Amino acid sequence: MAENPFRIHGLVAGEFFTDRVAELTRIRDALRRPASKLLVYGYRRMGKSSALALAVDQVNRQRGHAFVADLSTASTVADVSTRILQGAAAALGKRWKNVAADLASRLQATVSLTHDRASGLLLPSISLQLRRAHLADQRATLGSVLDAVNDLARDRGATIGLVLDEFQDIARFGGEDAEWHLRGIIQRHDHVSYVLAGSKPHLIRRMIEPGRAFYDMLDVLYFGPIDPGYFASWIEQRMRGAGVTCEGVGARIMEIAGPRTRDITQVARTCFDRTTAAGKAVAGDADLAFADGVAERDDAFADFWQQLTPHQQNVLRALAVAGEGLTAAETSGRFGLASSSAVSQALAALVDAGRLVREERGARYEFDSPFLRGWVVSRALLDIGIALPVTYRVPAVSAGAPAAALPRRATEASV
Repeated sequence: MAENPFRIHGLVAGEFFTDRVAELTRIRDALRRPASKLLVYGYRRMGKSSALALAVDQVNRQRGHAFVADLSTASTVADVSTRILQGAAAALGKRWKNVAADLASRLQATVSLTHDRASGLLLPSISLQLRRAHLADQRATLGSVLDAVNDLARDRGATIGLVLDEFQDIARFGGEDAEWHLRGIIQRHDHVSYVLAGSKPHLIRRMIEPGRAFYDMLDVLYFGPIDPGYFASWIEQRMRGAGVTCEGVGARIMEIAGPRTRDITQVARTCFDRTTAAGKAVAGDADLAFADGVAERDDAFADFWQQLTPHQQNVLRALAVAGEGLTAAETSGRFGLASSSAVSQALAALVDAGRLVREERGARYEFDSPFLRGWVVSRALLDIGIALPVTYRVPAVSAGAPAAALPRRATEASV
C-alpha cells in the first residue's frame, strides 16, 4: 500500500508542509533581528506551531540562535520559567558549552539540573518550592530568567530568538497585571528577539487594544487560512503523486472542511485511505471521508453534548442550521431560544469552552471544529425533526443579522 501523502500528527515539516512562504520569512527575520518583537496569532489547527518550529530550525541551521518555549501546559508562573530555561538549554546547548549551568548561575532562584538521556544535555528546572511561592516572587524569577537569556546572548555576542508559544496564557496568572509585567521585561532586552504566538484571537485582540499592555508595541502577523485554490491543487497533486487520480476532490474538501489546515488535511488523509485501493477519488469520496471523521468523534461529542445546558444545545442546533440571525423571531421560536441576552451568554460560554469562535470583526460566530458542526447536523437536529446531510454548512452567523431561510422539517424535505 502506498504511503499516505498527508500528515496530521505532531509538527509537520518537509514535503508534508506547504505554502506559508511569507509567514516563514516574517518569523525567521524577526528571530534574527536584535530586539524585534513580533506577534503571530491565528486560530488553532492552522499550522502555526509547525511554521514556528520550522522557522526556528531554519535560523539554527543557518548558524543563528533560536528556540521555542510552549506555555500552554504551564500551571504557574514558575512553570513558565522552567519552560524557557529548558528550551534555551536544549536548543543552545548543542552549540554552546555549559549553557544550563551558565543560566543557572545567573539566577537567584534555586535551579536543579537534570540529565536528559535523549539529548545528552543538562536541563534546568526551577525549584518545586517556587511553584507554591507568592505570585510576586514567581514573577520576579520569570524576569530574572528572561534577563539571564538576554545577558547570555550579550556576553556571547549573539542575538537569541525566543518564541513564546501560547503566550496569551500568561494572563491566567494575574490578568492584565501579568501582561504588563511581561511587557516590562521584554521591552528592556536588546539581545533577545521575541516572537509572541497565540491561538486565541479573541483574547489576543484584547491584549493589543489601546490602553492594554501590548498596544503599539508589537509587529503583527495574522496567521490565516491557506489560499483555497492553492490548497485544493496541492491536495490533488499529493494524491496523484501517491497513485490516486482525482476529480474535484481538493475543492470539495476545502468546501466542507475548511478553513483550518489540520481539518482539511485530515479529511484529505482519510479520503486517500478510502480510495487508494481503487486508485481513483471523486468529490463524493470527500463527503464520505468527512463523515468518517465525524463518526470517529461520536463518543467525545456525545459526552460534550451531555454537559451542556438545554439552552446551549439549542443554540448549537440553531447555529448549525440558521446561519444568520439567532435572535430573529422565526429562529428563536423554532429552536426554543430564550432572550437575546441568554443567547449571547450561551455563545460567550461556548467560545470560552473552545467550541465556537468569534470572528475577527463583529459578532460573528462559527463552530471551531467542522466535525462538531457535522455531528450536530447529523445527530442533534433529528431531535427537532430536521434531517440534513452531515456535510451541510452555512456561513458564519451574526447574532443580530436577518435570519436566512431555514431548512424544512424532515417530514417536508427531500432527503
